[in-house]
Amino acid sequence: MSYSFEGPVGAAADAKELEYIAALIQTSHADKEGFVDASIDARDIKYYLMSRFGIEMSREQVRKIILAGLGGGEDEDDCLDLCEVVAALLIPSLRKIVDENFLLSSDSAENATKTIKDVPLQEQAALVKAQLADDQSEDERVFLERVSPEEIIRFVLENILKHATGSSEPQPLTKELIRTIFAAFDETALVTNEELVSEMIAAAKDSNAVEDTEDTVLLDVKAFARALTADVMLYDPSVEKRATTNFVDAFGTLDESSQRAESSSTRNTELPDDPDNFQDNSHGQGLRKLNNVIKDEITNGLDDSVIAVTEHGPVSKKFTLSTIDFAVDNFRSKTQLLLVWFGFLCFFARYLSSGLRPRGATVCSGSGFGCKISQSVFNWVVLMLLLSLIGIVYFISVGSGNDVYRRSYLDIVVGVAGVVVFLILPLQFSTESLGDWKNAFFRVVFIIIASLTLVCQCLNAARLSFSDEFIGSNKFLSRILAGSNARDEMKFKSAAVFKVNRMLENAYSLHHPTHSRGEVNEGTNELALLNFTKVSDKTEVVGGFKWAWKSFLNGDLKRKEGIWLQTRLIAGLMAQLLFSIIAIIILSTNWHYVIGLYKDDTTYCSISFNPESCYAPEVNGTSLGIAACTDIMFEGDGCDGSKIDIVSNVELFNLTCQFIPPNPATNETVCDSVFFYEDHYATFEGELTNNEVCQAQLTTCVFYENNTAACLLGLKPQGLIPWRFEGPGCESIPLVEEIIDTRPALFADAEAFVDESIDDYIPKRWMVVLCAVVSLITGCFVAISLFANYIPSTVCTIMKFRSGAIPSLRDPNFIQYRKTLESVTYIIGLMAWGTWSSIFFTVVVVAGGVFFLVYQVTRPIVVSIVAIVIGITVTLVFKSILITVLGRVNYAAFYRKRPWLANICGVGLECWHLGLSSGYMLSRAIKLIVAATMYIGRIDQPFLGEGVGVIGGTHLDKFPSIYRQGLLSADAHRHPYIERLGLIYLLKIRHGSKFGTTAGSIWRLLFVFSLMPWLRKFRIANDADIPEEIVMLQLTSGSNTKYEKIIKDLQEELNEEKSRLEKEIRILQGKIKMNQGDANAETNLDNLLEMISNLQHKIDSAGEEKEKQNSLVRSLEHEMSELQQTKSKIENDHLYEVMALKKELSEAVLRKDELMKERDELMKNNTDLIGLLSERQS
Repeated sequence: MSYSFEGPVGAAADAKELEYIAALIQTSHADKEGFVDASIDARDIKYYLMSRFGIEMSREQVRKIILAGLGGGEDEDDCLDLCEVVAALLIPSLRKIVDENFLLSSDSAENATKTIKDVPLQEQAALVKAQLADDQSEDERVFLERVSPEEIIRFVLENILKHATGSSEPQPLTKELIRTIFAAFDETALVTNEELVSEMIAAAKDSNAVEDTEDTVLLDVKAFARALTADVMLYDPSVEKRATTNFVDAFGTLDESSQRAESSSTRNTELPDDPDNFQDNSHGQGLRKLNNVIKDEITNGLDDSVIAVTEHGPVSKKFTLSTIDFAVDNFRSKTQLLLVWFGFLCFFARYLSSGLRPRGATVCSGSGFGCKISQSVFNWVVLMLLLSLIGIVYFISVGSGNDVYRRSYLDIVVGVAGVVVFLILPLQFSTESLGDWKNAFFRVVFIIIASLTLVCQCLNAARLSFSDEFIGSNKFLSRILAGSNARDEMKFKSAAVFKVNRMLENAYSLHHPTHSRGEVNEGTNELALLNFTKVSDKTEVVGGFKWAWKSFLNGDLKRKEGIWLQTRLIAGLMAQLLFSIIAIIILSTNWHYVIGLYKDDTTYCSISFNPESCYAPEVNGTSLGIAACTDIMFEGDGCDGSKIDIVSNVELFNLTCQFIPPNPATNETVCDSVFFYEDHYATFEGELTNNEVCQAQLTTCVFYENNTAACLLGLKPQGLIPWRFEGPGCESIPLVEEIIDTRPALFADAEAFVDESIDDYIPKRWMVVLCAVVSLITGCFVAISLFANYIPSTVCTIMKFRSGAIPSLRDPNFIQYRKTLESVTYIIGLMAWGTWSSIFFTVVVVAGGVFFLVYQVTRPIVVSIVAIVIGITVTLVFKSILITVLGRVNYAAFYRKRPWLANICGVGLECWHLGLSSGYMLSRAIKLIVAATMYIGRIDQPFLGEGVGVIGGTHLDKFPSIYRQGLLSADAHRHPYIERLGLIYLLKIRHGSKFGTTAGSIWRLLFVFSLMPWLRKFRIANDADIPEEIVMLQLTSGSNTKYEKIIKDLQEELNEEKSRLEKEIRILQGKIKMNQGDANAETNLDNLLEMISNLQHKIDSAGEEKEKQNSLVRSLEHEMSELQQTKSKIENDHLYEVMALKKELSEAVLRKDELMKERDELMKNNTDLIGLLSERQS
């Protein structure tokens, strides 16, 4: 298998991975809406902290301490949506991008080599990069070469300003501006939060500058950078290049020696009942005393240890026995744990599998069916208890001292004692079922394992002399003393950096259709959304067999991809290797035994004797059908016999000692060492044979000196069949002829028939050798294949989950992986015995197939089958050519070009396939059997298709699902994103409100909104209960309010102008009546009055049109308010419709402007008419 697949690319892949981690973190699916919206609530964080670090917190504490500061809120139903999760993930990256000297513009940076505030922004960024160069990995340097992080910050700020105000120029940071930004991103719930708005302004100010409440900070790049990171400056970027765990990064080394005396005296006095009062008094000496208490508790105590005292109550850490934490791998050294596992496998093979079986204990006496069932249940229950109890004691004792949290010499002493008890002392005992070479083998193995484990314990003891920070910062000590867990967590910090930088780069690229990155002249959210839609349809080849092994060997699998391979998997691979070797050795031994039943043609053995030195034993005058001879000569290297086991062959032994001739030299019969022969024949020599051959089957012998022996002849040891004499020369030997004559006629006929039949059916030696060689080679190939495929298959499965190729969030089947997590304890046993079974069945199936092909009895059948197969193959080749030609002529995809020809061909093929399909079914059955044999040991991949292995609700093969459960369990604790979130949680617990404020989180949330607008579909906001009037009242600088004011002013001007015109008209009418002008003048005056009346009508119509426009604006604003209440759903499915409505609103405002211009033209025309009327009147 290639283990490569088509996965999403760019920002689409990042979004799928974010959905995946949300699905991992979520612990409940009772609320279906909450389950599919990728939200993380207090319950999820509470259980994560307990499972990963052993930290116990109540949900209320999680809401008050963690959620409140990360933007999730403090209410019972509040949670972190995916946008807020991404904002939290960006904290370390933003903290590194915006160095402290880059943030400050005061004299606090005077220690820098150059005054940063006096140089341009690009030079500031270069100085920051130079200061952080030593802490950057190669991957991070490559990222900085491709994308300038400072440019991303500038771009995001300009995009926010352009989206909110229409201009990308820096503007004074006022409450009105922040509210405008909130409104632009539809965060109406935040508009009315005056305290939050004030805190956001304060976060952007220079904390080192002289405070002046009257000054307004300019929202430029520096102010925006301060706002993004001012609340997270307690994060130390140097920990990313240090071989320490996240727990040490947050709380430091828990040293025992320097605080033991003081902490013991303050253990019960430094933790008052009132946590608020305690926090008030915890500055200075009180905090130091508490720190000592915490360190001493975790060092020596097995009880709960308080790691932080907050205004919402103390936060404690539980003792979790992390040395046997196989789910999270919370131990210190993976090497030590693998030694412990390998030692247990050998301990099981040496003692538990044979010596401790309850063979002697019985629950009932008898041979009945019920008794057998009772005894079987009893045996397996006792074996279960023995394995479980001994295994628990073994792992706790031998693995002691490998704890990643505890720093205690007592643990190391317990670990050394466990090695002595389980790995050294048992060497003094032996079991009867094992031979000497097996005892010697296990002795060597136990000595090696014990020695290496003791070396690990010495390193554990040396580690206690230094702090974890010092060890992690020193390259030499980190390789020896830090432990694999700390080194792996350092690699996962690098993976988090790599993945977050890639996410930033992918998002940034969607805002730029070309490679030019000039000044931002307009908002790019719509462009980014359009590009995200396009990139969502693109795929690329991900993973592969070679890539997986290469990444595993060079460390990229952890350093870049952040894939945690559990120690359970590595232990399973070790068990596979061990069981494969044992299986191949056992099968080879069995084949060697079978082949050894045939006489070896390469050896030489000549057995001869003189018939005159023989006699025919009789019992009561009846011949036994055998001969007893002395002075039998043995020549050659193939004359070795087998020594008789007196217990199993007592009858043959007694027969030999009774009738074998005595030693001619001593005239004594010696039966101390009797050897028997299965397929050796002795040849009669002497004058009596007349130079013709006569042979007798050699039965048993007692050797004397000079390779001579006294033997029994003519008796077959297997079955004690007499009269085994062969050859034409036997008739000329009187003794042999007399023995043969005593053979019954019926026995002679039966023997002849059996000999002929056996010769016909016994396979040849080369057939057996061929079967053995081919099957063993195939078995070795299967063993290598199983071992080599597990890691690529595991990596492929994890990457499929992360890329969405295997659905997670919103997939009902994903819920099944959260149930019965105890099943993952099957994995090591399944991998070991699965390999054994797969090798065994493969050898049996392959040997059976080869034997069927070469066996003389089945060879005629094979020839017939081969002839049939060749005939079918020829016709199939012809059919394939015909179908290829007809397919091009008859079909265009699913449509037929020539229906009549296609119909004729279809009928012909269907009739032909009716007879041919039986062969196809036989071929399919053989292929499925072979594939099933190969997949017996593969629990990493499902063999049965989805829904195929379910019968009546019962899963026939649940082991692949169990294996995936183990992978998901590891990723739920060790995914780089989740590891980074865990560090943020720990820093929040330690520093409280000093780290990660709500204001800073909202600034980072706006950063995410602008850079990754596609994530807003996951945004969860509670703004349904805010009245529209309040929102509009707060947005005093909003564009809609401005238009309302303009319309009102225009209406007032129009009414004043109308009143003035009516007054002038009345004056003119009075003058006309008094002067009684001529008819023409009066007519002209009437015309003018009519024109003025029409003008007034138009003005009134314009006013009505403006009123309609105002009504339309209010209607649109009302619709916008309703859209905002349901924006999460609309943005998910109809985001572009919202944009269209906003555009329509903008067009309506432009129509207002056009009406204003028309009103001005009408007023101008009215003025001209009035002037003309005045001239005419005068």
